[in-house]
Amino acid sequence: MSLKHSLIVGAGALCLALGVSSFALAKGAQSPYDTIYEVIADTNLRVAPEAGSKVKVPLDKGTKGVVMRWCRGEFNFRSWAYGSLSQRRAMLKERVCEVQVNGTIGFVDAKYLDPM
Repeated sequence: MSLKHSLIVGAGALCLALGVSSFALAKGAQSPYDTIYEVIADTNLRVAPEAGSKVKVPLDKGTKGVVMRWCRGEFNFRSWAYGSLSQRRAMLKERVCEVQVNGTIGFVDAKYLDPM
């Protein structure tokens, strides 16, 4: 057995021991801050979290590679990790997040983001 194969088998055994299914791992059961997002409707990247703050750049629907840095209204990581995609989307609707898009950092209403 190769070292790589041994590591994969060992990781799988550890996940089972911890109660994390391979399905949960396969669907991306990481934190919301380790997830890459796509913009699902035209919106703006703002200077501050407040809705009326100055616009940095527009974000077009379909923009990919949005990296979330932090959000107002922290996520319940267990709910995120084991929640369905629709539950994750519902959690996003309630938050304003600092994100990085193509090297630019700013704020966006997370309801405009979809986990990829």
